[in-house]
Amino acid sequence: MKIAIISDIHANIYAFLKIYEDINKEGITKILVAGDIVGYYYWPAEVIKILMEDERFICIKGNHEHILEGFVDGVESSDAYRKKYGFGYDICIKELSIGQIGWLKALPNTLNLKFEAVTFKLSHEGSEDSNEYIYPNSPSSTLQKALTDVDFTIIGHTHYPFIYGLNNKFLINPGSVGQPRDMGGLASYAIINTLNKAIIFKRIPFDVEPVIQKSIALNSDIEYLWKIMTR
Repeated sequence: MKIAIISDIHANIYAFLKIYEDINKEGITKILVAGDIVGYYYWPAEVIKILMEDERFICIKGNHEHILEGFVDGVESSDAYRKKYGFGYDICIKELSIGQIGWLKALPNTLNLKFEAVTFKLSHEGSEDSNEYIYPNSPSSTLQKALTDVDFTIIGHTHYPFIYGLNNKFLINPGSVGQPRDMGGLASYAIINTLNKAIIFKRIPFDVEPVIQKSIALNSDIEYLWKIMTR
């Protein structure tokens, strides 16, 4: 069985469709999504429609889903997050259906899964603290702490792909679909083969121009949103 691992789509439909096209070519059986489906960019309804309709997707929440919940429920300071991340949450509230918002709210924070005797844990941050970021160059003690007793511990959050192994247990960050921070314009994901536990990382180019133009039009004061696309 071939399992795709993706994370941090961030409502970027242009990157997501390219990854989705490649996943379909690869003959993937299951697609594990390690959170941050929304946030930053501007096409959440289109992304979520695919996630809800394709039964191969298994998703958890990331910190941006929690922020959106706060927006919807009126318990978060919307101005503070809007200044930091832009108008992505406002578009979620405007364009997502009641069913789509309910689907996001119902997603779990973590998941333990098993496919053909291979075990997985999905956890967006890899830590109980959403402000802690686990990078490829994090100290080995940090990486070891994030490992669990399953075969593959899957995290996201940093938008940098990496793999760390110890005692035949692996910590994997597939990188970001919608906002890759190591190589702009190259969406990142991973494939795990349960037959032999082989791991492949893939980079798929996507059209950054519509994302750049929309970001400038809606969030001209947050240069990061478009400059990261060509980093």
